[in-house]
Amino acid sequence: MSDTPRLVAAESPTAALLPTQLATPTSTPISPTATLARREFNESAAMKVAPTSFLPGRGPELPGQFVHASRRLDFFVGQGSFSPPEVVEMAVRAEHALSYMQRRFAVSLSERVSVGVYAASQAPGRGTRGIAYTHGPTNVRIYYNGNEDKHSALVVLTHELAHALQAEAYGKDAQSRSDLILLEGLACWITGEYWLSLSGAPSFQARARSLYHAGYNGNLAAMSNRSDINAVYDMWTGFVDYLTSTYGWERFNYLYANGRGRAPGSADYQGVYGKSFHELQNEWYATLR
Repeated sequence: MSDTPRLVAAESPTAALLPTQLATPTSTPISPTATLARREFNESAAMKVAPTSFLPGRGPELPGQFVHASRRLDFFVGQGSFSPPEVVEMAVRAEHALSYMQRRFAVSLSERVSVGVYAASQAPGRGTRGIAYTHGPTNVRIYYNGNEDKHSALVVLTHELAHALQAEAYGKDAQSRSDLILLEGLACWITGEYWLSLSGAPSFQARARSLYHAGYNGNLAAMSNRSDINAVYDMWTGFVDYLTSTYGWERFNYLYANGRGRAPGSADYQGVYGKSFHELQNEWYATLR
C-alpha cells in the first residue's frame, strides 16, 4: 500500500436495523497469528476449504472486463491493473476472507457484491485505494497498478467488503450517519488478522499500544487530519476493540446504529455509555501506558 492510502465508504439511504437484530460478533483473538491472510488455500477434493455459502444472480455491472463470478462476488478488471488471472486468484482469496469476516462479525451478505479492480490513476481521489458504494446495489472498487503488492490490494478489498457487511448489519441509512471513527475502526476490526497482517502486530491493542508510545496519544477525532491514515485507522480500531470488549456489543451496536453524522467523535457516547467521547478515549489510553 502507499504511505497515504484512502479507503472510503459511500453513504447509503435505506432504513437502519435495530441493534437487537444483531448477533454478537466474536472477540479479537488474544494472539492471532496473522497467517490466514497469506495462506495458500487448497481447494482439491482431498481437502476442500472453499466457502460453502452461495448467492444466486449477478451483482451490478461495472466498467472493465468481467473476469470471474465466485460464490458471492463478481469481479471486473480495467486496464493497467492486475491481469485477469491475477484477479481470479484474488477472487479465491477474497471468498475465504469474506467467510472469515462473516463468521467474525456474525453477519452475512444477502445479495451479491461486484468488485472492480482498476489502475491507481482511475481512483476518484489522490491516494484513494478503495471505496465501497453501499447506497444502491452494493459494489466495491480497489485501485492498484499491475506491479503493486497483491496482498495489500487484498487487504484493502477486505476492508471495503467489511463496509458492505456493516450496511447489512445496521442498515444503509445508519451507515451513512455513522461516526467516522466507528465506521472505519469497525471495518478494520471486522477484517481481523487481514488488517493486522499489514503491521504484523499480534492484536489490535498491541498495535495501538505501540502507536501510543510513538506519539499517537492526542485527540482521536483530530487524527483524521493526519496523512498516515493506516496508523490512524489502527488507533480507531483499537478504540472500537476497547469499547466492545469493555462495555459489550449491545451498547456499541446502539451507538453505531444511531449515529448523528460523519464527524469523528460525534456519536452519542454520553447517552450510551454515560461518559463523553474524551472520557472514554482517556480511559482507553490509560490501558496503553
